[in-house]
Amino acid sequence: MSEFLDIPTLLFTLSAASCCISVSLFLTWSSARSEICTVSWGASYGLAILTMVLVALRDRVPPFLSVTVADAILLASFGALWLGYRQFTGFSGRFDRWIAGVGVLVWLVIAAASSVFVDMNARAAILSGIEFVYFLFIVIDLVRHYPDEPMPSVGLTTVVVGAHAAMQLYWVISSIAAPLEPTTVVLPNSLMMGLRFTESSIFVVFLGLLQLVVIGQRSERRYRIASETDSLTGLANRGHFFSRIATMLSHGDKRGALILFDIDHFKVINDTHGHPTGDRALTAFAAILAAATAPGDIAARIGGEEFALFLPNAVTKEAAELAERIRGNTADLRIALPAGELGMTVSCGVGGMNEMGSDFQALHVAADRALYVAKSRGRNQIAIHRPPEESSQPLSQVGGVSVMLAR
Repeated sequence: MSEFLDIPTLLFTLSAASCCISVSLFLTWSSARSEICTVSWGASYGLAILTMVLVALRDRVPPFLSVTVADAILLASFGALWLGYRQFTGFSGRFDRWIAGVGVLVWLVIAAASSVFVDMNARAAILSGIEFVYFLFIVIDLVRHYPDEPMPSVGLTTVVVGAHAAMQLYWVISSIAAPLEPTTVVLPNSLMMGLRFTESSIFVVFLGLLQLVVIGQRSERRYRIASETDSLTGLANRGHFFSRIATMLSHGDKRGALILFDIDHFKVINDTHGHPTGDRALTAFAAILAAATAPGDIAARIGGEEFALFLPNAVTKEAAELAERIRGNTADLRIALPAGELGMTVSCGVGGMNEMGSDFQALHVAADRALYVAKSRGRNQIAIHRPPEESSQPLSQVGGVSVMLAR
């Protein structure tokens, strides 16, 4: 078994695989220049290749090259790997490049202390200990980042890196509990050492494949979000909004409500203050709408100054109360301008599935009619579509639409 797991053969084979991964990462960067993490990961694999070649030649090159220099390069590889994940997660700091080199610095300082460095077990424990720290930090960053990009590849990467970090901790303990001959230079071709390199080989190849997958999934996710999102406000766009509601209503629920919003006299805002100010007004209202949106609700910009909010778990009365709160917050809003402040108001139309059923087209027509009534009766108010026989609510009723005047 030990002959089958020949360490130099494993290292040369792994070097070839790592070369393919490194080239693939650099090619990925050439077509996605914003993903600078692929450069760090590609460099990490390049450094690891140099290390593996030097270690494989350990009985043919001076110990200074095969031990001190080779392991220093390996630690530089770990630093570049950690740096890449910092860039991927967006947690990069101004001193990260310096921190990435700390492992090399620690190794070289210890190498100068020959009384410690001559012991093979001490070297192995220090190397695995520094590697453990790097991978532990990667796991921490990935766990922090996962809620922002909950992709399967990120979760799997966290598990794989965490498992490898645990193995490094095991090897630290093993170097202390079951030490090799202290003066060993060439690694013994034992079953245990072969299994150790096999685990590392699997990890290196699998991690490289995961890096390529995670960049692909991130690109796909960003393209999908861009196709579903209004670029100015960050809310859902018209197509995505109607598509999601159609899917939700296909379940046959009878509970839900739709609110349509129209910023009052928006053309006047654009004509008087310019389109940049108009854009600020749109984003300001979108922020108010987003703040009022609960989990499961869908807020969208469906036209120039037209917005919509679908509440799948609300009845008409609850939707009307929320619409009134949004209307009031909008009326209280002030946008700072060079020559003063800009205020604005919004008209709201509410339609409920309790009254209209689960046909979204009918629900949309009902909310649109209510919005028209709110605008025609003076704006800055909400109107609620009700069946003609229901005339018990607020201040007035026009053609089956109850009108709540602004207070």
